[in-house]
Amino acid sequence: MGEWLIVLAIVAVGAQLAVQAPVNSRLGDRVGRLGAALVSNLVGTAIIAAAFLAVLVTGNVGGSEGPSGLVGTPAWEMVGGLIGAAWVAVSAITVGRIGAGVVASAAITGQLICSLVIDQLGLAGVERQAVTAPRLAGALLLIAGTAMVARRAAGSPAGEARRHLLALAAVFVTGLLMGFQHPLNGLLSETVGDLTSGLLNFLVGTALLIVVVALSGRGRELARVRGVEPIYLIGGLLGVITVIASLVAVKAVGATALAAGLITGQLGGSVALDRLGAFGLERRPLTRRRSAGVLLLLVGTVLAIS
Repeated sequence: MGEWLIVLAIVAVGAQLAVQAPVNSRLGDRVGRLGAALVSNLVGTAIIAAAFLAVLVTGNVGGSEGPSGLVGTPAWEMVGGLIGAAWVAVSAITVGRIGAGVVASAAITGQLICSLVIDQLGLAGVERQAVTAPRLAGALLLIAGTAMVARRAAGSPAGEARRHLLALAAVFVTGLLMGFQHPLNGLLSETVGDLTSGLLNFLVGTALLIVVVALSGRGRELARVRGVEPIYLIGGLLGVITVIASLVAVKAVGATALAAGLITGQLGGSVALDRLGAFGLERRPLTRRRSAGVLLLLVGTVLAIS
């Protein structure tokens, strides 16, 4: 019973994660898309740093070694922060164009396909698991479901269709990379503890975004954040909740149940946001085609993680 309650809590975490992309997109209307990604990560870094300092005062930050465990830790174990920053930036840029449901669908498809490869080859410290026929069938259903949810109406201008396809491809590739994020963060957590791992995840991602924004010459736009409604600054908080909850839950229920819960919540939340046109998103009715696509995604998810 306890495990089911944890899974239900993870579904809720996935649903709140669906809000991150449209919130950051609205923030991007004010400070630019890259600026929104940076602000979101800065807020998340500030929140988790405050928690880290509060726990540090007690002399126990978790893990076998805490921050001292960083000595000798391979740099590639901290790549999870770069992947997280890439996701925040790409989702903020694309969600206004293709919708929250499509962003979630493409990201989920990429993430689970990558997870199948990771399991098959035993990458990033994950125990090797052979890809079975049902899991392969699930991956194919995910691709089909994404195509149905993402499909544009017939007669769309060629230029618009091209931009839509490029946005979809960017989210899918980011989803592929996200397949590595939780395993890498989990490896790091084994050495330095959950809270330290989460903090490093945000610090690395924020550092990358600072460099990208500086090189883009869009840094001046960040001053506009002072006039932004507080609701559009919660993206970082949502990210912190997801990172920490995932690190804790994976030890209690395993990677498969964690993936199932996050995906179910994120997909359901994203489709609901599209249906309501929340946070300035274009209202996208739940047509029969999109409903069938969502069903394929859910069935594909169950098969892919079985």
